[in-house]
Amino acid sequence: MDNVLRLLVMVGGFSAVGVMCSLGIALAKRIGRASSPSTEERLESTEQRLAETEDGLLGTQERVAELEERLEFAERLIQQARERNRLPGG
Repeated sequence: MDNVLRLLVMVGGFSAVGVMCSLGIALAKRIGRASSPSTEERLESTEQRLAETEDGLLGTQERVAELEERLEFAERLIQQARERNRLPGG
């Protein structure tokens, strides 16, 4: 009878440890989810960064277009200066 009682105490102890471990793991997962940003928050953050990137790209495209116009103007001025400096007849 004494051995049966010891066996029951051991099985009960192991079961209690197993349950406590499972509860600890579940609690840790729940805490981890609570502290990490939700999918919605991550999506909003990504959308905001995308909008900022698009705005920056639009500004860069406008700047490139302006520089292209300036380059074409400078090329026309250079061409006009070359044509004026040509010797007549040749």
